[in-house]
Amino acid sequence: MKLYSKFKEDFYNFLVGFFMGSANVIPGVSGGTMLFIMGAFNKLVDTLRTIGSLETVKMVFKGDFKALYHRIDWRFLLFLVIGVLFSFATLAKLVVYLLNEHAEPTRAFFFGLILASIITVNHQIKKWTVPAGISLVAAGIAAFAIISLVPVNTGNAWYTMIICGAISIIAMILPGLSGSFLLLILGQYDRVWNAVGNVARLKLSFDDISMIVLLIIGCILGLGAFVHLLNYLMKNFESITIAALIGFMLGSLPRIWPFQHADLSSIVLQKGKPVATRIVYDMPQSFDGKTLFTILCAIAGLGLVMGIEYYAKKVRKNQEQ
Repeated sequence: MKLYSKFKEDFYNFLVGFFMGSANVIPGVSGGTMLFIMGAFNKLVDTLRTIGSLETVKMVFKGDFKALYHRIDWRFLLFLVIGVLFSFATLAKLVVYLLNEHAEPTRAFFFGLILASIITVNHQIKKWTVPAGISLVAAGIAAFAIISLVPVNTGNAWYTMIICGAISIIAMILPGLSGSFLLLILGQYDRVWNAVGNVARLKLSFDDISMIVLLIIGCILGLGAFVHLLNYLMKNFESITIAALIGFMLGSLPRIWPFQHADLSSIVLQKGKPVATRIVYDMPQSFDGKTLFTILCAIAGLGLVMGIEYYAKKVRKNQEQ
C-alpha cells in the first residue's frame, strides 16, 4: 500500500512537471501557473530555497552527503524534472510549428488556458484587501507594458544566453509571467525552443548543446538570486503576492488574443529582419467554420485547466486523508 502511494505521488509530480514544461513552451502562458493550480508551487520554492541555503553549501563542503540527501526532497525534484524534459521532447517543436502555421486556434487555446488560470489562482486568495487590489492593478499595468514591447534581436553572444536564461527561469516559475514570452521579446524564442526540442530528442549539435549549457548557467544564477526573495514574499505577503501574479496574467491576456494582426505600416527593420512595432487586435469578421473552431479551442483550453485543478484537488484531498 505504501509503495502504491509512493507511485501515485511520483506520477503526480511527473504530471506537474509535464504541465509546467508544456506551459513554459507557450508564449504568454506561465509554468508557475500550472505549479500553483496543481498545489506544487510552495513546495518547489521551499525546495529550491533549501538547495540554495547556506546550510546546504556547508554540507557540500563538509562532504556530508547523507545529511544532504535527507535535507532535500530529491524524489520530488527528480520526477518533476523528468516530466519537464518529457514535455520538452514531445511538445517544444510542435508548439513552435502550431504558432507559426495555425496561429489563431493555437492562441485561442492558450487564451483559454490563461483565463482559466486566473480563475483558479484567484481561489488561493483567502481575502481581498486594498493592498492586494493595488498590487493586482500595478502588476496588470506592468504586464501590459511588457507585452507592448517590440521584439528585439539580442544576438547570440554567450553572455546574452546567460542573461536570457536568468530572466526566463524567474518568469517560468512565477505564475502569470511567461518566460517564453520574454524570450519572444528578446528575439530568442524560436532559436531556444528549437534547440531544446532537438536536444531532448537526441538530435545533438555543438551549437544547440553549448547554447543550452549557457542557458542552464543563467537559470542557476537567476534562481539563486531570486528564490529567497520569492519565498519571503509568499511567507509574509501571500495575498498581495498572489494578487500581483493574477495581475500579471490579466495584463498578459491581450498578447494571445486569438484575432490579431501586425500593423503593416509599423514594420521596421531590425538587423535586416522586418518587425512589426504595433499589433492590431480584431474581432471576428464573420462567424464561419474557422471562427467556430477557434472559439472551441479557447473553450478546450479553459476546460483543460479546470480539469487539472479538479484532479489536483482530488489528489491533494486523498494525500491529506
